[in-house]
Amino acid sequence: LLPLIVKAHGGPTSSFEGELNPEVQYWVSRGWFVAEVNYGGSSGFGRQYRERLNMQWGILDSYDCISLAKTLIKLGLVDSSRVIISGSSAGGFTALNSIYQDNIFKAAICKYPVIDLNEMRLNTHRFEKNYLNSLIGNYKVKSNSYFDRSPKNNLNKINKPILLFHGKKDSVVNFKESVEFHKNLIKKKIYSKLFLFEEENHG
Repeated sequence: LLPLIVKAHGGPTSSFEGELNPEVQYWVSRGWFVAEVNYGGSSGFGRQYRERLNMQWGILDSYDCISLAKTLIKLGLVDSSRVIISGSSAGGFTALNSIYQDNIFKAAICKYPVIDLNEMRLNTHRFEKNYLNSLIGNYKVKSNSYFDRSPKNNLNKINKPILLFHGKKDSVVNFKESVEFHKNLIKKKIYSKLFLFEEENHG
């Protein structure tokens, strides 16, 4: 049976379109099964499907990724002992939330992940300034959700290896979030590696 990589897309209201992806081909050519997940909230499947993620980011997306992995295992297509999840930006947020919501994933690979929702609310670029109002809710009303769904506030639930990548010129998610998260994982004796790139921006 093949090892499995579950890929959560960014956005988080973007989508995978099934086009040729060199990164996917890299892993497939080395014997991995790769599943790109268009979880609830992904664009391109109608308004109702897109709005499934409203107020549910960090819950529904992770649930769908976990459900897909379990289905592939049940179908006998992948090795249940070698299942990991990966994601970039919002997908990294989904990956980190998924890894402590269920024991199915053995590790996470996260590129420039969203780690602190309140930090994102305060400091992201102008284009996405009010994005979280629909994904999480109005901060004045839903401040607890911003705290509870932020991976940085759930370190006590994480016990799996995490690999982090971040560019130091990222204007969407500050690289220092990944640095601090990595340090805290190490303090907890959770295996973690962080790679920083001096000239890279978000993505």
